[in-house]
Order: sequence, then structure tokens, then C-alpha cells
Amino acid sequence: MADIEFLSRVFDKLLVNFTWWVNLEDRDGNNVFEGGFLGLDNIGPIDRSHLPVGGTLEQSDATGWMGFYAIAMGAIAAVLNRSGQRPASDLVLKFLEHFAAIRGALDSQGLWDEADGLYYDRLVTPSGAAVPVRARSMVGIIPALAVAVIGEKDLERALVLGKQFADLLGGEGLTDRSKLRELGLLRGEPGDQRLLLSLAGPARLERLLGWLFNEGEFLSPHGLRALSAWHRDNPYEFDVEGVRSSIDYEPAESTTAMFGGNSNWRGPVWFPLNYLVISVLERYHRFFGDEVTIEYPTGSGRQLTLDLIARDLSDRLIAIFTRGPDGRRPCFGGTELLQQDPAWRDNLVFSEYFHGDNGAAIGAAHQTGWTGLIADVIRRRHGAVRSVGDVVRLMGQEPQS
Repeated sequence: MADIEFLSRVFDKLLVNFTWWVNLEDRDGNNVFEGGFLGLDNIGPIDRSHLPVGGTLEQSDATGWMGFYAIAMGAIAAVLNRSGQRPASDLVLKFLEHFAAIRGALDSQGLWDEADGLYYDRLVTPSGAAVPVRARSMVGIIPALAVAVIGEKDLERALVLGKQFADLLGGEGLTDRSKLRELGLLRGEPGDQRLLLSLAGPARLERLLGWLFNEGEFLSPHGLRALSAWHRDNPYEFDVEGVRSSIDYEPAESTTAMFGGNSNWRGPVWFPLNYLVISVLERYHRFFGDEVTIEYPTGSGRQLTLDLIARDLSDRLIAIFTRGPDGRRPCFGGTELLQQDPAWRDNLVFSEYFHGDNGAAIGAAHQTGWTGLIADVIRRRHGAVRSVGDVVRLMGQEPQS
């Protein structure tokens, strides 16, 4: 049974946090956010919390996260409203309006680069110059994670919110369903229609996925890298008003002392974003169904539906821990004691992140707060396990007598 009372209490706390972000991390009130590290510590050429030349970093990831946050809060408010726990239709509308404003900002404030097909941060200097930070990183992908699919019943409920909700769709009224279909936002037959709410939109999504699924960029044998491998041979150099810095692809520990040293965002595979990308691909597939396919990997000529791509990404993450044809687990890398010794070879740990080329485990051990997500990846990919023996067989271990 759903714990609506708990959800209501948590919603109140999240509402305070969301309001803090809106009031304090959007300096100009233009729905473009400046949020410091955001967990993406070392992903850029400049220290995102100690900026050069007194500038302001308008962040595509912070803005994308706030869109993600807004749509999630709207969904919670809708659940609370339907449950009768508390009237929350006004809050549903509030968060849909935030989502609409953030989407408009991403469209109009210069974070999307039409030529490259990526979102970029940009540094606004005291002189008013706006300089894009053209590093190919997960920063440019995060706006695509803010998506919701509204089914027929909820679509009908949304009609009662009137014109304000229609503004979410760029001013196109919800009653003009032919226009929504033309925009690619409405699919399905009457009685089973579904509406897409997305910061990126269908056209931009295809371009972003083209980057994400490129094996020379983000797609590794063991999941999605945080920074494009293209930067291995093409370091990005940032030069603004006499301040110079650079970034290159580092698949393991960072080689820079920025942010305290050993920050881990210049190439490795990190589970939280991989997990979110898999979840979002499944959500997009719910909207597009089998009618939409994407080349995967990019340049392969092979077209797959989004649910099959999500499965393959899941398999790549799972393969970090399982024995390959050579009998070795990628997570143990070149540590022969862990690869070969019977006392060690089946003792898996939840490492902090994984080498962007070979999947070797790096960083702190027992990061069950995020790498433990592999358990749910396995469940979603292979179904609920029934016994320890199921897990043992899946992970390539020998059952102990």
C-alpha cells in the first residue's frame, strides 16, 4: 500500500528545497540556474564553485536538474491530489509552470548549440560577454532526463487546468490535438493517447542520443562515460579574459588537483547517470513505442527501439561484475589476487566508479548508495530473483556447499 502520509511529509521538505533553488541559484530570475558542483565535480575545465574573473556560470545541468525536479514535484502533487490526502491541484500547476519556464529558458538563453546538437554551460563575465564552455560531457545530456509521459486519463484531467497548462506546450491549446501531433508531442489513438513533456523535445533528443551512443564519445563497453573519449586526443581549452584552463579525457582517477584532487569526473563510468539514462529511455519508449528507432551504436547502421537500447546499456553495466569469456571480471581489472584467488574472486564490492575504457573498479569501495543500483538494474533486466542461487549463477559465481 502506498504511504501517502509519508509522501506528503517528504513533499513539504522538498518544497522548501525547491524554493531555495529558485530564489538563490537563479541570480537573474531567468530560469537558468547556477548550482556549483551538483555532483559533477571535475567534469569541466574550470572549477564550477570558484569561477574565474568573477563570472557567473549558467549551467545546462543545473537547469536540466531543475526541470527534472519540477516534473517530479508535479507528479508527487498529482498523487497527493488524487489520494484526497490534501488538495494540490494548484501545486500541480505551479510545477508545470516552472517546467514550462525552464524549457523556455533552455530554448532561448543560449545553452543549446544548434550546430553541435548539445547543451553547454556558459560563463557570463562581468563585462557581459557570454562564453560557451564547449566540453563534451554529461552536462550536455542532462536536460534530456527531464521527461514525463502523461496518459489519457491524466491528459483529460489536465484540461481543467486551462490555458496556463497549455502554455507549457508553447501556447498551443490542449484541445488542438492535431497541432500537438504535428509537434510530435501527442501519440496514440483516441482513448489511449499519451502526451510527452520533455525539456529536450523529440528533435533534440535524437541528436543528443547520437552523441551518447557513439563509441568514440560516451558509449563504452561498460556503460556511459562522464566525459567524451573524443577529448583524449582533442583536449578542450578554455580561454576567457586572460584565464586559461583545459580538460582532457581521463578514464580513471583525475590527474588534476582541482576540487581537492582525485575528483572522478573526467571519463569514468558512474552509476547514477547511467541508471537515470536507462530509466528515461524506457520512459521515452513508453511514448514512442516501436515506431521510433535510433542508430545504436552510432555509425553502426543498426536501428534499435529505445527499450532494446536500455536493455543493452543494462547489460553493459551488469558485465562490469560478471565473468567474461576469459573468466575475468572487469571490475577487478589487473589485480590478479582478486581475479584468481578463490578466497577473493567472488567477493564483489560496490566501487565508487569504473574505468571508462576497461571497467576496472576505482575510488572508494562499498558505495552502496549509488553503485548498489546494479541490484535494481539486474531485477529490471532479468526479473525478480528467487534465491541466492539465482544471483550466484547470474554473477558467474560458483555456489558454495
